[in-house]
Amino acid sequence: MSVAPARSGKILVIGASGGVGRCLTRRLLDGGYDVLGSALDQADLDAMAKGGFDAANLFIADFSSADTGIAQVREALGRSDQPLAAVISCVGINPCGPLETTPLDVFRRTMEINTISNLAIYQATLPLLRDNQGRFIFVGSMAGKVTFPLLGYYAASKYALEGLVDTMRLEAGQWDIPVSLIQPGAIATAMVHGFAALLDKGLAQLDKEGKRNYGDYFAQQRAFSQTGDSVAVAPDVVAAVIIEALEAESPKTRYCVGNAVELLEMRRSSTDLEVDAFFNAMLPGNRQAVPAE
Repeated sequence: MSVAPARSGKILVIGASGGVGRCLTRRLLDGGYDVLGSALDQADLDAMAKGGFDAANLFIADFSSADTGIAQVREALGRSDQPLAAVISCVGINPCGPLETTPLDVFRRTMEINTISNLAIYQATLPLLRDNQGRFIFVGSMAGKVTFPLLGYYAASKYALEGLVDTMRLEAGQWDIPVSLIQPGAIATAMVHGFAALLDKGLAQLDKEGKRNYGDYFAQQRAFSQTGDSVAVAPDVVAAVIIEALEAESPKTRYCVGNAVELLEMRRSSTDLEVDAFFNAMLPGNRQAVPAE
């Protein structure tokens, strides 16, 4: 495996304007790293510039199409006079709703941002990391191993990211390029804090039959979101783990963070039906629709 990236190398942070990405970027800059960060739109860039980030090192990376994202990343890297030491991807959105009623365009957008954009990042930067024996770090989720009602398409995007990262690790490993996946649980970001409101909006959009079929699941997830607020780790905790993976001489393939540790262990040691029963037992109606194995 390659040694820890040199501080003289460029660290590319995709999604630098988000909760974890912004905290990570600040920690890297304070630690003496040379950082190039992306955001989805100009408003995010302007907010970061006002927050003291160097606007010259910020750029827009819009992965509404893979080709566009690749072009923007390569253009930004072309302006840098430093070799690329590491690529850290913090991109992600977290929509919710029943699979039965989810518009397919919402599913496509979720996959585009949470999964396909990470492949685009990999394709755009692998040649540069290969030249400099750098490394990849992707921020995934415990939802890549454990799914929840109403989060099917978010989980699908994270399960798919798991598969991509496993393959990247094998293919990039021939050049001693480590690929690590961060698996956090609840994080105290705007995404988590705003989840209850997102659930309320989703429930309001259902018709009478939809509310009858899925109302219990919305109530369950609302209770989970309140619990999540209490157990959520600060973005700084996740950023510290990312930096651990960045600076390790031999980084681990996966890093579990926060309440992901407990849930991922349950997933590993339990059968599918046992996990299903765990979630069903917490429904307001206490549905016991899962048969014993």
